[in-house]
Amino acid sequence: MAARKKKTTRKKTRRKSVRRVGKNLVDTIDKELRDLRKEIDKRLKPLAKEIDKAERQAGTEAAKLLRKARTSMNKVELKGDSDLQRFLRRQRAQLSKGLSGVEKSVRPKARRKTTKKKTTRKKTTRKR
Repeated sequence: MAARKKKTTRKKTRRKSVRRVGKNLVDTIDKELRDLRKEIDKRLKPLAKEIDKAERQAGTEAAKLLRKARTSMNKVELKGDSDLQRFLRRQRAQLSKGLSGVEKSVRPKARRKTTKKKTTRKKTTRKR
């Protein structure tokens, strides 16, 4: 009977060690993946900032170009009879409005500063 106890104890120990190895392996893989993700994020962050900066610059340049086109279009002198001039003024106004809309959509949005909320005291009723 003593031999039999020893044999079962050995099996239990073997099973536990196999389970620990699997758990340790998962933990090491998890840790390595976390480290890899941090490294990738660290390397990609400057690239993402550069891309954002380039997008803002392109939007700013496009907005300036559209503004310049709108102002030069408004400076063009209209010639012709009164009906034609009225028609051209309306068309120019519509085109100017459209260019303004495109300019607004292209222009990069200004960053909003976060403002602190003012703390307000609750009114207390005084007993007299």
